[in-house]
Amino acid sequence: MDLTRMVIACNIPLAKVEQPEFINFFEKHCGKRIFQVTLTKCIKEECETICSKIKEQLKEKDILYKLTRRLIRKDGP
Repeated sequence: MDLTRMVIACNIPLAKVEQPEFINFFEKHCGKRIFQVTLTKCIKEECETICSKIKEQLKEKDILYKLTRRLIRKDGP
């Protein structure tokens, strides 16, 4: 998951994993190649994990109420 988080955090396009230098780097330092389809699957799983954590944190919060209060304060005097 470290690679997945790094790719997301650095905004690295998925197509880069198919570039020869990227392939050579991973073969040299990791002993294997990372395929775009594999990385895509890992990113999807990471996103699902993050979304689940956010939903859990917001589960008991009244987000609509807080958002409405903020909007009213901005529009009000």
